[in-house]
Amino acid sequence: MGEDWRLTGQEFSLVGRPLRRARWVPYRLGGDHDHCEFCWAEISDDRTGHADVAEAWVTADDNRTWICPSCFDDFCARFRWVIVD
Repeated sequence: MGEDWRLTGQEFSLVGRPLRRARWVPYRLGGDHDHCEFCWAEISDDRTGHADVAEAWVTADDNRTWICPSCFDDFCARFRWVIVD
């Protein structure tokens, strides 16, 4: 069996990063959603009506990279994320 299709080089920027669980908020002015860094599920607040999830894991040091709950579960051990409050 080959490598997981969701893995596209994220190890260069995400191994060992601090993550926290949070409701989605934009990090850039005018942003209305982000995507999971792995599967591209849409992450947004409940007002959009088309988001896959409204709460996910985000990099705690810059609040910019989002990871959906499913991908978090699948890759937490592999990427050795540090969970913070």
